[in-house]
Amino acid sequence: MRTLNRGFTLIELMIVIAIIGILSSLAISAYQTYTIRAQIAEGLNMAAGAKVPIADAYTNDGTAPADRAAAGLTPNPTDTRGNYVSQVAITNGRVDITFGGPLAHAAIIGDTLSLTPYETAGNTIIWRCGNAGVPAGGALLAGGANHINATVEARYLPTVCRQ
Repeated sequence: MRTLNRGFTLIELMIVIAIIGILSSLAISAYQTYTIRAQIAEGLNMAAGAKVPIADAYTNDGTAPADRAAAGLTPNPTDTRGNYVSQVAITNGRVDITFGGPLAHAAIIGDTLSLTPYETAGNTIIWRCGNAGVPAGGALLAGGANHINATVEARYLPTVCRQ
């Protein structure tokens, strides 16, 4: 006896479509997280440009610079901005990154990430990032501002900036 093979049934096609939908929803979520982490990385790269002037100002004066001008940068915080960062401010040595550039993801617009300098017993400067704890053997710079935890969700922060 001969049987004809007609292809897939409707239920088989619906199962395949459901599986593709589930996999794509997971992929989209993972990609958005990756995209936001890349935007946070841009902010940290922009803040890196402020670390050296802060360390130099502290070495020369013995106190943390009060603002961008005291660190030798332009006085306006919005002078340092990018596609995902709206400003990089300095408050008594602490670098505050505010996210919200023209291409920033909605999940981080208005959020901040702070980098705070600490001095070790060997007179080197180490940086505390986001929600991380106080660096071992570190003390705030003379005249330095207290650290502020990040308002960015912890899952978007680099590992060194988490608790």
